[in-house]
Amino acid sequence: MPTIEPLTLTLAELAERWNMSPQQVLESPHALPMYFYFDGLVFDFNDKWHRANGDASVLQTLEQHKSRLSTLEIDLQRQTMHKRGLLKLTQWEEALSDEEMQEQQAEADRLTEEIPQLSEQLKQRRDERQRRVRNGLLRAAPRTVSEIAKHGQVRFPQFAYMPHAPNQAESEHAIAAGAVVALEDGFPLKEFLTVADLVAAMVDVRLAEDGAA
Repeated sequence: MPTIEPLTLTLAELAERWNMSPQQVLESPHALPMYFYFDGLVFDFNDKWHRANGDASVLQTLEQHKSRLSTLEIDLQRQTMHKRGLLKLTQWEEALSDEEMQEQQAEADRLTEEIPQLSEQLKQRRDERQRRVRNGLLRAAPRTVSEIAKHGQVRFPQFAYMPHAPNQAESEHAIAAGAVVALEDGFPLKEFLTVADLVAAMVDVRLAEDGAA
């Protein structure tokens, strides 16, 4: 019965296979792409909207709209009551003309329409962020690999590369293979990426061995 090869080899297994140290494997001029496991949110680097704090300006606008609308509603209510002789304005308030009140009412109507639109936009963003979950391998950036080669570990990276995935194009939110991706909310939270976290794809190992033969 033929032996079924694993899809990946840990760096330690690859080093033993090639009679090298893990550091030598990483520092080799013909070093293989190295991967690590990630379970969390992954975003295309250029996707500013869905990444962390991408909604800051919309949130700020929403809060400003709510605050302004609240002020307008109070002012319009007091001005209306004043015109009806039901309320005396304070010394800090100025009676508005009918035209000025119409302008304020138009602004209030606009804000009343825009506030739920902004709220829905933020809700959709929250929902869409959760569709960016990845549970699988990512390719470590060269700098990440270099730091691990030098120090044995590196602070868990915020960026990596999307590996090739044959069925990825079927997903509405697919990120192109090789694209730089931003990592967020990994679980379990890891402070460092170490030598023990790195793996090599068996297909890359075979190509390297066939090329050297």
